[in-house]
Formats: sequence, C-alpha cells, structure tokens
Amino acid sequence: MSAWATWTASAALLIAAGSASDRSWAAVRPCIPELGARQLELSAGQGVLLGVLGGLRTLVADVSWLRSYVLWERKEEAGCEALMRLACTLDPHARYFWEQTGFAVGLDMANWEIRRRGGYARVSKEVQDHVFAAYARKGIAVLEEGARTSRNRAPFLIVAGQLAEMKVRDQRMAATYYRAAAESEDAPWYAARFAARTAWEAGDRAQAYAWYRDHWSSVLRVRHEDRAPDDLAELRMMEDALGVPAMRRIPRQPWER
Repeated sequence: MSAWATWTASAALLIAAGSASDRSWAAVRPCIPELGARQLELSAGQGVLLGVLGGLRTLVADVSWLRSYVLWERKEEAGCEALMRLACTLDPHARYFWEQTGFAVGLDMANWEIRRRGGYARVSKEVQDHVFAAYARKGIAVLEEGARTSRNRAPFLIVAGQLAEMKVRDQRMAATYYRAAAESEDAPWYAARFAARTAWEAGDRAQAYAWYRDHWSSVLRVRHEDRAPDDLAELRMMEDALGVPAMRRIPRQPWER
C-alpha cells in the first residue's frame, strides 16, 4: 500500500472515530452527575472525558481522581467534588473512590467552609456544628450511592454511621447505618457492637438489647468459631443494666466463666 493510501485510510478512520465519539459523548454526558461547564474546565476537558469509551473508563477515572487531589490541596470545593464523583461514576465498583469521596465531602469540605467564613476563632460553635452536620449529610448521601452500586455495602454503611455519629450527632441515625452494615453479607466483626452501642446511647436500651441478642444468637455465634464472646460480654452488661430476670437472660454458655 502506498504512503498516500495509508494516510487516506488513517484520515478516514479518524473521522469515523470522531463521529462515533461525538455520539457516545452525547449519550454518556447526561449520566455524569453535577458536572457543569465550570467543573469541566477544571478537568482536562471533554477530549479526555471521551475516554469513557471501552476499556479506558478506569484509566480516565484514575486520571480524574489524581486531578481531584490537586484541587483538594487547593481547597477548591466544587471542582474537587465534581472530579471525585466523576471517578466514582466511571469506576462504580471502586470502593476507595466512593469511601474517600464521602470522607472528603463529609469532613474536609466542612473545614474549608468554616475557614471561608473566617476560621474557627470567628465562627461560633453553633454555626460550626451546623456546617459539619450539613456537609456530613452530603457525604452520607455519597456513601449511600456507593453502597447501592459497589460490590461491598458494609464499608460504606460503617463510614456513613461514623459521620452520623460524630458530625450529625444523631445516635439513632448512626445506629441505623451500623445495623445495616452488621446485617450485610460482608459485615465486619465490630459492626453489631457499634449498632447496639449507639442505639443504647440514644436511649433505646430495650430495643438495642433485643436486636443485639437476636443478632448474636442467629448470626454472630454461628459465623464466628469462638462464638463471639466479646459480644456476649456486652450483652451480659446490658442484661445487668436492664435488670433482666435470670430466667429470661441468654442461657449461660459452656465456655463462660
């Protein structure tokens, strides 16, 4: 094949690829959340975003995530959040992206907002608490989305519970997330204890004990070879605090002292 023919064929392929990219972008763009013109300018531009085609999705997700860290260091909230969420959209099974986006939105960006308002010395404690709660709820929303799209639910629910407990300061909300994590297939060993503790501290003592007891009996002692003795010890303390009659307590286990 002559050089002229080679160049002609290459040009034709580029034109066809460009046309296909335009059509693909038109279809994909509406699915990308919260990306306006300003946020797109902060990224490498639409040309890079066309990498969502085929196997380049994860590569563009990684590039978007790296770029988001540049904006994170500059404390540029809108662009940082947009690029982090873009990475989550392009690689929805990446636990790291979702988890860190939830932390960044729920914790870091709240600190940035307080600094924009004059810093901790000038912003009242009441306003600080309000800002942290508002951003924590945004972070929780990100984590809920991650729990729906990722292969593993429990890690996102645990972080959502931590934000609810520490920043929203809602023990019942935290208990709900911890309980959902404990009831997930990939539940970490401490999730049930977190769920029971926060519900107990919220004042729902009888409900906390009833749920924890049922979960220990049906799940924990079956799933764990050692029969989850630390959880049983927590349940014994709850029984003492509630004054549960001896005949209604969890039967004493052979391995208990």
